[in-house]
Formats: sequence, C-alpha cells, structure tokens
Amino acid sequence: MCYKSKTLSNGEHPLMLCVCKDGKRKYQSLGVSIKAEQWDFKANQPKAKCPNRERITILINEKITEIQKAALDKRTLCKGIGSEYFQGYAKSK
Repeated sequence: MCYKSKTLSNGEHPLMLCVCKDGKRKYQSLGVSIKAEQWDFKANQPKAKCPNRERITILINEKITEIQKAALDKRTLCKGIGSEYFQGYAKSK
C-alpha cells in the first residue's frame, strides 16, 4: 500500500506491506517510494503510467510470497504466528 500519510522530502510516499494477524497490523517498508498520482489506491497497485510498474509489482509479489512461506512454515511447526514474526522475517531477507 502507498503510505499516503507520510511524505518524503522528494514528494513521494513510501510503499508499505501491511500484515494483519489477530486484529493487529504491522507495516513493513518495501524500500521503494512512489508519487501518489502513480498509485491506484482502489486496486493497491501502481498505475499503468508508473515508470517502474513492473519492478514494483515484482517486489510486492516477492515480499508477499516470503510472508506466505513463513506462515506456512510456522503452521507446519504447529506454533502460533504473531504479526511481529512476519515483520522480522521480511527484514531479514
């Protein structure tokens, strides 16, 4: 998601990944920023006119896949999953 409430010095907004678990939300920065007019807030993806659309989409999909793998690993170990785990997992990669 485009974190519109925070504006960087270059006028862009950071892209964040929101992980929700048990009513708690954790936001993880993707390390990429984008201008608000280049982001489709309804579809939560870059607009077709965005110059780095493909790269940003791939980055988002990779992070989502990492978190889904982590959730599956935790479920197979029969342990509870907290949103803090995902935040740490995404940072370590």
